[in-house]
Formats: sequence, C-alpha cells, structure tokens
Amino acid sequence: MTAPPPSRRRTLLLWSTSLLGAALLLWLASRRVALWPTSFHLPRPELLAAAVALHLPYSLTRSLRLRYALDPRVRAATGDPQARLPRDLLYGSGLVSSLVILLLPLRLGELSRPLLLTRAAVPGVGLAESIAAVASERAVDGLFVVGLLLVGVAQATSTSADDITHIGRGMGLVFLALLAGLATLAALPPRLLQRWSPALPARLARFVLHFAATLRGLAAPRTGLPLLAWSAVYWSLTVLQLWLVLHACGLALGPAEAAAIVGIVGLSIQLPGGPAQVGSYQVGSVLALGLFIPAADLAGPGSCFVAVSFLLGLVGAGLLALPGAWLLARAAPPNSPPSSLQSSES
Repeated sequence: MTAPPPSRRRTLLLWSTSLLGAALLLWLASRRVALWPTSFHLPRPELLAAAVALHLPYSLTRSLRLRYALDPRVRAATGDPQARLPRDLLYGSGLVSSLVILLLPLRLGELSRPLLLTRAAVPGVGLAESIAAVASERAVDGLFVVGLLLVGVAQATSTSADDITHIGRGMGLVFLALLAGLATLAALPPRLLQRWSPALPARLARFVLHFAATLRGLAAPRTGLPLLAWSAVYWSLTVLQLWLVLHACGLALGPAEAAAIVGIVGLSIQLPGGPAQVGSYQVGSVLALGLFIPAADLAGPGSCFVAVSFLLGLVGAGLLALPGAWLLARAAPPNSPPSSLQSSES
C-alpha cells in the first residue's frame, strides 16, 4: 500500500490533533455543564437581540485596526501622503479571515489575513508587512485580554481565583515579551539591519527589512496611539456584548465579572481545540462562570449562556464573511498577484 504524501500526512496530523484536543476539552467541560441545554430559556430576549445587533460594529472595529499599521507603508510606496489601504480590502479581509480563523485547526487561520492582503497587490503591502501588522495587533490584544482578566477578577464582587490570576500574570509576561521583541526590532536603526541582512538568505533578508519597516511606522504615536484606542473600543464592545448575553440568559453578573469572563475565555481559546474553537471555548466559559455563579445556575442558565454565546460568535462570523467576500471581490487586482514576498516599499 502506497504511503500518503508528506503534505497529506501533515494535514491528517493537524486535524487529528485538533479533533482529539477538542474531544478532550469537551469532555472536561461536560463534567460541569450540559454542552447543549435541553431548552433555551431566555428571560430577556431583547438583550440577546441587542447583542446580535452589536456584532456588526464589533466585527468592523476588529477589522479596521490594521489600517494604522499598513497605511504608512502604502504612503511610503506610492509617495502620496493621502494614500490609504483600500477600504474594501481592509474590511473584506478582516471579515473573511475572522471566519477562517474559526474554521481552521490550531489557529492556522491567523495566516489568512496576511495572505488575503498580499494577494491584493497593494503597493507597499506584501507578506512581511501584513504579518508584522497582524503580529502587532495580536500582541496588543493579548495584553488587553490579560488586563481584562486581572482587573475583572480584582473588581468582581465575590470570587476566589488566585490560580487563574497567576496564570493571567504569566500569560501577560508572554505577551509583554512578544511586544518587547517587536518594539526592539522596530527600534533598530535601518542601517544596522541593512548591514546584517547580507548574512541571511536574500528572500529572508527582504522579509526582515520590510517587517521591521512596518513595525517602525507603527511605533510612531500618530499610528500606535489610534491602534491602542481602537483596540480599547473593540474590547469594550466585546465585554458589552458578553454582558448582554449573560443577562439575556438570566445571569445577573456585573461588568467586572463580564470582563473577567472575556479574559479567561480569551486565554482558553489559545488551547489546541477543534475547529470553530470547539472545546477550548466551552472549557474557558465553564471555568469562568464557575467563579461567579453557584453550581445550580451553572447547570441551567450557565449551560444556555455557553451555547448561545458560542453560536453568536460562530454564526455571526459566518454571515459577515459573505459581505466580506463581496468586498474582497471588489478589491481584487485586475491581474495575477505577485510573489508572496513582493513589496513595493521604496
């Protein structure tokens, strides 16, 4: 019998690992809560409607933040001080990649937005610039997640979460280290990087130089501060949406508890769960709810909340990916895309 090619074996290994991880995490979550409630009891359905309506501004805010990393590269490549990343590409890539991130195993979908941006062949926006922008955004998001967890647990009315607080602090150090590494690369003088680059293979050297140039532009206050401000808006919308779903399901928790839940779930979905964050989302939600509500509520309204909040994110991403694909089609270049490492940076 002929062995499958290496690429197929890697694919099978990735999906097998993802599905096994999802099964294990779902089993752990099912020991404390019914993964699918016998009935969806929503005491405040109007609040669920408000949470659904909030998903559009939430998704658009998530998408627009990359503008502050990539607009300077477009202006540098074109020489036009008014040039910007095309709006259709900005929002289309964000909406489509949100669904791809959910669907692919082990968060491999994170590469989808850089690939979509590169494929559009916008001057100054190559694979290196796109990855640098997404990496910076994820580092900032990680710090916001840890901050929400720590502040939420500290301000919650009654909870004992020393172990989770320690985990949050540890993850905070990880994200701080990532951000410090990116900041160091941005701070290196271009001449020094150009002096070192001949020691690298040509394609890798070009990648590093373009990557660092993107970070350098993002380190400027006029671009970095708006990124932080819009990230604060994005995470505020995330907490508000989750708070609305909590109350819609009959769980009268406050903003601090909602913030802590967002932080815990945000860290848990980094675990190797299945596609659509199956398993990792449920474990994080159950763990977070268990800090703030009694076991009886966890089995009733808690089960409803876990299912409704999970479906809201998944279905919302799926529906918004449709207009996202339409926007990407409008932004498609008229000819074939360039090499993935090509960039028009001067």
